[in-house]
Amino acid sequence: MNSKIKKMHTLFEDYGIKRSCVKIYKKITHKEERKYEKWIRENELSKEEIEMQKNRKFIKEPKFSIVIPLYKTPEKYLREIVESILKQTYSNWELCLSDGSGNNSPLTDILEELKEKDTRIKYISSSEQLKISDNTNLALSIATGDYIAFADHDDLLEINALYECATLINEKNTVDMIYSDEDKVSMNSGRYFEPHFKPDFNIDLLRSVNYFCHLVVVGRKVIEKVGGLNGDFDGAQDYDFVLRCIENTKNIYHIPKVLYHWRAHIDSTAENPESKKYAFEAGKRAVQEHYKRIGMEHVEVSETKYPGIYRSRYKIENNPKVTIILYNIRKDDRLKKCLESLKKQSYKNCEIITVKTNRNSINLQKEKNRASESAKGEYLLFLDTNCELIGKNSLEEMLGMCARKSTGAVGCKIFYKKKLIEHAGVVTGVDDFYMNLFKNMRKAENSYYNRSDTQMDYSAISGLCFMVEKKAFEKVSRFDEKLKEKASVIDLCLKLRSLNKLIVYNPYAVVYDSVQNRGESIDEDLEILKNRWKEIVNKGDPYYNQNLSSKYNDCQIKI
Repeated sequence: MNSKIKKMHTLFEDYGIKRSCVKIYKKITHKEERKYEKWIRENELSKEEIEMQKNRKFIKEPKFSIVIPLYKTPEKYLREIVESILKQTYSNWELCLSDGSGNNSPLTDILEELKEKDTRIKYISSSEQLKISDNTNLALSIATGDYIAFADHDDLLEINALYECATLINEKNTVDMIYSDEDKVSMNSGRYFEPHFKPDFNIDLLRSVNYFCHLVVVGRKVIEKVGGLNGDFDGAQDYDFVLRCIENTKNIYHIPKVLYHWRAHIDSTAENPESKKYAFEAGKRAVQEHYKRIGMEHVEVSETKYPGIYRSRYKIENNPKVTIILYNIRKDDRLKKCLESLKKQSYKNCEIITVKTNRNSINLQKEKNRASESAKGEYLLFLDTNCELIGKNSLEEMLGMCARKSTGAVGCKIFYKKKLIEHAGVVTGVDDFYMNLFKNMRKAENSYYNRSDTQMDYSAISGLCFMVEKKAFEKVSRFDEKLKEKASVIDLCLKLRSLNKLIVYNPYAVVYDSVQNRGESIDEDLEILKNRWKEIVNKGDPYYNQNLSSKYNDCQIKI
């Protein structure tokens, strides 16, 4: 009883009374699970759609080799995954099974039976017990398909998994790599839960966590170039493999549909991450080796408090100058705190320029642009003086990522009154054109797949505190002086994105803001942005999944 009381006290302390009650209500009523069950019903294929898919003739009909390593797999799960493949609405596939159980395998008779059942099923066995990478590579050795799909021996494929991949391959000129959304399936296959609705290709998120996970399909040419799985990374062999693949192609596509069901049992990293700590250490090494291969040896990778999520620290080279442009100046305690926080920063090669015009002035963007013209720094940090940088490394964290050639701008994690999230990334193309993700969530609250604590790319960031390379800032013609501050920063980010520059969110650069609601209405500016960036409005934000709510900022399922 005492432990329950202690747990309840911690819950209320971390989440507050209102959010704790909501959290308890959702848990008792299984609200999230019921919502996902409704989503499944609304999105499941009809009998007519299934027949249509089965009868469709593609111009390109690629052959998929589904590679599955087996090791004393329970018969129930083996039969279930094979059945999920036999039911595929796209028929040009082969199933390549590798039995790494060793001599006297309990699977031999079952595999012979399955082989006789369908000529597209084949298997290979080893007289020795094999670890996961060697076992998968053995299955790869008998694969003849144009594309290789990877699956685990106790999971399930959705009925249209291969059909959706074939559709994508026919829609695009060149497809080298595909990944899809996924969810988890219970041990008895009777319950589907915890869907993972992913963004399109997001390099900084992939360097933080293997969000590709399942389903992953890779073109044969890429595999022939990068090789098979590396046993040195067993436990995170798929992570290492994916990183090697993305280093060798840009033709990477995401299918925003749940095509894979990951079996969640007590020893699986799907449900109990603490059960495989060795896997997370291997994941860290996989990311570190990735940086070495691409010539970024100066990046240091470390594990975080979230198993399987990693942090990248970029060591600053050549000591570039940073110009800090302070605006919204008021001679009070807030300005004093802001300046004191800057003095505490470990990075010292900085200059400060002040912009005297206040936030609500129509000349604010003009004055910030003018300040940038006189800046001597290679990088510009725009900082509202109602904000203070926390710790001594926030400036260094932003600069390290901003100094990459691929980066356009870097934003930070911003809290209001040290407790509530004010900014943790901005998505665009939603109902009101933009949305601040996780706004008003409490500091200790877990966000969707821990995204608020994960380094990743977004379409935009907050203007309260962000860094941009001066050359890139000038190349996109600085801030649009006809727009108010929020809109001008979003517009700037999208202009940088149009140059194929990344807008990076780094939660390890932390800022406290003393003023949450600034009373700035940008309704007229939003109409300008909607017209200016019609492609984003029509197609949606590539860094936000279409199955997530465009109304609620906590990544609820859209139903």
